[in-house]
Amino acid sequence: MTRRLLLMLATLALGACTQSYTVFSDKYFVSFSCDMSAVPFNSLHTLGHFLAVRPKTTKDGYRVKSPDGAERDYPYTEVQSRIFSFGLAGLIIGQPYFEESIYAFDLGCPECDRSSARLTVDLQGMATCSRCQSIYNLNNGGMPQSGTTNPLYRYRTTRNGNTLMVHN
Repeated sequence: MTRRLLLMLATLALGACTQSYTVFSDKYFVSFSCDMSAVPFNSLHTLGHFLAVRPKTTKDGYRVKSPDGAERDYPYTEVQSRIFSFGLAGLIIGQPYFEESIYAFDLGCPECDRSSARLTVDLQGMATCSRCQSIYNLNNGGMPQSGTTNPLYRYRTTRNGNTLMVHN
């Protein structure tokens, strides 16, 4: 009896070790970079401030939207047009309160998992899905506030001087 119990516990322990949880998503390809000393990306140094970045529908550049609603379009350079990829629906980039690192999330709702289900970001760092009304707290690692149990898709960020790279 004791031997069976030990064997069963060992099997459960080994089985539990094979499952892994990853903080970063590889579901959608992401490759984006920006100069954090240039407007509007210089606002990423402000705690609790998040920018929404997505490709323009004309495919000739990208659009950056601040939480206050201000939008600005930027053209691609020749290199950017070949390497930039924005995940499912775009990116949310910012520095949460009480953190010293930049976070990047997908602009698409993980509950709906559609590029048309874009999140809107407010000044308090909350992101709301336009389709299912799920709310995510960007200052808390993209965890859901209401409507779902799935956190936002999160991507890796790397800084090299003033250059911020978002990738997976």
